[in-house]
Amino acid sequence: MAASGRWIGALRSLGRSLGQPARQQAADLSNTQRRHVGNLPVKPNSYVEDWAHKRENVELTFRFDAKTLAILGTAGIVTPYLIYQVCVTEFQTKQQKAGVPVKKYWGRDD
Repeated sequence: MAASGRWIGALRSLGRSLGQPARQQAADLSNTQRRHVGNLPVKPNSYVEDWAHKRENVELTFRFDAKTLAILGTAGIVTPYLIYQVCVTEFQTKQQKAGVPVKKYWGRDD
C-alpha cells in the first residue's frame, strides 16, 4: 500500500513539472538564493585553502634533510627518553621517602 502511494506521489510531481512552461521553471530557479560552501554564506579564506592544499599534497613538498631528521630525532627519541628518565627518577624518589628498597629500572642501575 505504501509503495503504491509513493508511485502516485512521484507521478503527480512528474506531471506537474512537465505541465509547467520552461520559462516558469527557469524563473523558479532564479528566485532561489545562491549560496556556497555547504549552503552557508561563507567567503573562502585564501590562507586556509593554501594550507589545505599543502596538507593534501605533502608527498610533493616533503624533503628529507637535516631539519627533518632533527625533528624526527627529537620527537621520536629524545622526548620519550626524557619522559622515561623523569618518571623513573620520580618513582625512585618516592620509594626512598617511603623507606622501601629502591627498585632498579631498565637503564637506571644506580
